[in-house]
Amino acid sequence: MTLIERIRMWGVANFVVMSFVVAAACVPVTINVNFPQQKIEGAATKIEDMVRTPEGAPSAPQPPEPKKGSGVAPASVAGLSHWFVGEAFGQGRDVDVVPDLKVQTPEILRAIDSRRNRFPQIQQWMTRGCLGENNQGLLEVRPGQGCDDGAVGRLASDENRDRMYIYETLRQQNNMPPGDIERIKRGFAKVNRDKAPGGTWVQGPDGQWTRK
Repeated sequence: MTLIERIRMWGVANFVVMSFVVAAACVPVTINVNFPQQKIEGAATKIEDMVRTPEGAPSAPQPPEPKKGSGVAPASVAGLSHWFVGEAFGQGRDVDVVPDLKVQTPEILRAIDSRRNRFPQIQQWMTRGCLGENNQGLLEVRPGQGCDDGAVGRLASDENRDRMYIYETLRQQNNMPPGDIERIKRGFAKVNRDKAPGGTWVQGPDGQWTRK
C-alpha cells in the first residue's frame, strides 16, 4: 500500500495531527496563547447579551455544526499542516495561538442568571440618572433627584459583586495572567458603555462622566 493510499484510509485530519506530533518532537516549539483586546471585548459582548436576554427567550442562532465525519476541508488542513511543519522545521520559533475565551461555564452562567434577575431594576435607575457605568466595568451611584440612595447603593453593590466574580472567573478559567483582570474590566466597560441606553451616565476611558 502506497503512502497516499494509507493517508486516504487513515484520514487527512489524523495525518495532520501526526504531522504536528512529529514536528513538535523534532523541533523545540513554544505555544503562546494570546487573548487580544478584541477577543476580550467579544467575550464581554456575549456575556452582556445573555444578561439582557430574558430567561426562556430564544437565543441567537449559532453557526451550523460541521457534519459528523466531515472534519476540516482537506485543502485547509493540508495548508495548515504545511504551514505548521514548515514553520517548526524551518525556524523552530514560537507559535502564537489566539483561541476564543470560554464564557458559558457553569460558574459564569450562574452569575449571569443572578445579573439577569436584577437587570430590569438597574435599567430603571439608570434611566433616572441614579446609576452610571464607570470605566472599570462596574456600576457607580450618581447623585440625582428622586434617587433612593440606600436601595440604589445595595443594588449596585450586589451587581458589582456578580460582575467582579465573572471577570475573575473568566480570567482564571481561561488561564490568563493576574494582570489581565484590568484588561477584562476595560473590555466590559467599553461594551457596557456601548449598550447603555440614551440618557445614561457613562464614564469614558479618560475618567470624564457624560450622559449619552
